[in-house]
Amino acid sequence: MSLSFANAAKAKKLKEFFQQHGRIYIVVDATSDEVVVPGFLKGDPALRLVLNMRMPQVIHIREDALESEFSFSGQAHACRIPMSRIWAAYLPEGDMEQGIIWEEDVPETIRAVVSAVRSLQEDTTDTEQAASGIEASEGEESPGSDEKPEEKRVRHLRVVK
Repeated sequence: MSLSFANAAKAKKLKEFFQQHGRIYIVVDATSDEVVVPGFLKGDPALRLVLNMRMPQVIHIREDALESEFSFSGQAHACRIPMSRIWAAYLPEGDMEQGIIWEEDVPETIRAVVSAVRSLQEDTTDTEQAASGIEASEGEESPGSDEKPEEKRVRHLRVVK
């Protein structure tokens, strides 16, 4: 097995982020057989694990993998997560914007979900902009109108039964 410079750089960045904050989430693509976690967690492309400096066990962040004995439902499990399967790290109190995302390691299923959500948001924004454009044109003065600009009528939508 050869070491990847990208994985070594990721391990260094992850270690620095962990040491700086003391408690972080890592997001793991647990769909791969090379990820060693309890069976009931296998298959999750966005498995979140908490790393905390106060944990009694040692957490090894090596150039090729993260290794530790994590506790799940009170049961200890030896876990090994290759660096290539860790695709994000963030602060538990915050959101993903207060962390790191390694774009090249984000699973395709997650990319597809994010793409669909963004597309839906764009469609919603376009619809809202179109609706506000209609409202603006309805509220505009027509040429030759006797109304002064301050006296424009405001139209509201009503529920019709």
